[in-house]
Amino acid sequence: MEIRFGKYRQTLSTVRMKSIGRWIVLGITVGVVSGLGAMLFNYLLISGTRFFMMDLVAWMTPESYQSVHILGFPPARWLMIVIPALGGLISGFLVYRFAPEAEGHGTDAMIDSFHRKGGAVRPPVPVIKTIASAITIGSGGSAGKEGPIAQIGSGFASILAAFLKMDEPSRRLMLLAGAAGGIGAIFKAPLGAALFAVEVLYRKPEFEFEGIIPCIISSIVAFTVYSLHTGYGTIFTIPNLAPVTAPVELLLYGIFGILCAAVGYVYVRVFYGMRDLFTGWLRMNKIYRPAIGGLLLGVLAFFLPEVLGGGYDWIQSAIDGKMAMLMMLILVFAKIVATSLTIGSGGSGGVFAPSLFIGAMLGGAYGHLCGSIFDPLSLHPGAFVLVGMGGFFAGVAKVPIASLIMVAEMTGGYSLIVPLMIVSTISYLLLGDVSLYEKQVPARIDSPAHLGDFAVDMLEHVTVSDAVPPDRKVETIPEGCRFDALLQRMVDSTQSNFPVVDAAGRLTGILSISDVRRVMLDEELHNLVVAKDVATDHVFTVNPGDDLKTVLRMMTKAEIRELPIVDPRDPGKVISMISRKDIIRIYYDQIEKIKAGRNGQTTGLT
Repeated sequence: MEIRFGKYRQTLSTVRMKSIGRWIVLGITVGVVSGLGAMLFNYLLISGTRFFMMDLVAWMTPESYQSVHILGFPPARWLMIVIPALGGLISGFLVYRFAPEAEGHGTDAMIDSFHRKGGAVRPPVPVIKTIASAITIGSGGSAGKEGPIAQIGSGFASILAAFLKMDEPSRRLMLLAGAAGGIGAIFKAPLGAALFAVEVLYRKPEFEFEGIIPCIISSIVAFTVYSLHTGYGTIFTIPNLAPVTAPVELLLYGIFGILCAAVGYVYVRVFYGMRDLFTGWLRMNKIYRPAIGGLLLGVLAFFLPEVLGGGYDWIQSAIDGKMAMLMMLILVFAKIVATSLTIGSGGSGGVFAPSLFIGAMLGGAYGHLCGSIFDPLSLHPGAFVLVGMGGFFAGVAKVPIASLIMVAEMTGGYSLIVPLMIVSTISYLLLGDVSLYEKQVPARIDSPAHLGDFAVDMLEHVTVSDAVPPDRKVETIPEGCRFDALLQRMVDSTQSNFPVVDAAGRLTGILSISDVRRVMLDEELHNLVVAKDVATDHVFTVNPGDDLKTVLRMMTKAEIRELPIVDPRDPGKVISMISRKDIIRIYYDQIEKIKAGRNGQTTGLT
């Protein structure tokens, strides 16, 4: 016995090592592809920005017209009205003609694919998303790189999983690994991106913990591949900021967390309100909606060009203390409108960079205000800018852990972890279920991807009496029943197992077709054998109050399909039978109730 168990443990160890090795290879492969995809997307984004914002402007306003002013503004300023509309028109045509899934912010599409599509992504989606997002952002659209690169990386990983004929759970993990790799590379935040991919799926504080290791491997490899090309420096440079320890400062950050939650609520409401406005009120071909959104964005950008694009340069200016408090406050709400116009109209881009921008400007304005009121504290506005970036996104995206790690990696501001934790937690808690990602589900048990995982948990709360019809008739066989009569009863009945009872009707054994099979071929025994001779005297029984989890485990252990139900006050008295069919029926009934409950919920914000 000891030798047999030793071999069993050795086999399990071998299987585990093979599984670990397989995921290491897959993680590295996905990381390389995601890193190269990030490099390609970044190149197209730079090229798109150069073409729309420089080459096109120079072509439309030749050198001879550079000194001309129309109503006091140079022609290049007026072009800012139409260039985002042009980019929206091209992007809209590509998306709605070839890959409608590439509409809007791609992280939501990735989340939806994980929960409801088995991790599957159509091959054209990452290609179209790459081009459409580069055009949208390059032409001035107020969007970021997180959504596109998440959908690009996850798309390529899903295609690879389909090519390798991986099962559905593995394809979902590949999807997450691809998203983590792309985000970790392009934002140079490998740990934060890995946590983001497994945390962003849910509104409650849960992780898709099976995906953490593949995501970390993929993210590190993608970050390395991308950084070999672009360098290993952080995206933002920050001054030397001392750790925050004074209770008064921590109190100020606590108040700032409340402010982040309030502005975050406005942001999400405006964002989806704009989306509903375009889809409900503006009844036109979907292809043209991003162009209308781009045109309205251009009008806003005519007065506030700072709202164009991702706005990283303006975030850096806020960190450096080069922006006025009033301007930053105005840009908070202008960026909310700009992002809502770009993505709400169907433009292709992410919400991470705009959220960072809004949080940074909000933090900068609040920091300046606190600095003017509490001058003796020597507060650094740049610290509030950094904390605002992480705290604001933590609340609106429901990623409190990933957000603070990503901002720390993007800036190198690890000394601000404590205020980041305070603001992120407060913002996250106060916003409740309000989220930028409407495809998120509350928790793992609410995800269609994990519907089967909780079968045992569901059965644990259902009893035998719930599963068995009260009017079920049970066929019992007397101990002295002759074999021929016994066979006839078994043939005429729908039962698989038959309780054998004594003269007083008390249970003494159980019969199944396998018990009588050895006697069936020897006809000479038919007149000699009775039910008691072939019955199994060791009987597993259950009570009406037993849960179905226990019953199913018992059936599996005994390798039988039916069990007698006995009276708990009189264990020898058989009152009914329960079968695997009964348990399966109850299981599917429970699943249908869960599905009906989900379908009855509104998919919008609550």
